[in-house]
Amino acid sequence: MKLHYLVCFDIADNKTRLRVGRLLLRYGQRVQKSVFEIALANTGEMEMLKHKLKLLLDGENELRFYRLCLNCRKASRRVDGMPLATFPEVVII
Repeated sequence: MKLHYLVCFDIADNKTRLRVGRLLLRYGQRVQKSVFEIALANTGEMEMLKHKLKLLLDGENELRFYRLCLNCRKASRRVDGMPLATFPEVVII
């Protein structure tokens, strides 16, 4: 089961912001200019991503991960009341 996160950042430097955005696009999708929804296979993948991000960032940048549990994702809505995502009742693997 994938681990879902909302990743938000505030990065002043254009070059760094572009590099962080490109890296995060490998793991998910951009939902706003500095906000991404990503899915990771496990905690090891999370640690690897954090390591890669630390190499890009300096002490003045802010980057946060917010865990999105399945129930939270199901309850999330757009401003018009529509769900952000639909989830199948059954997943066959």
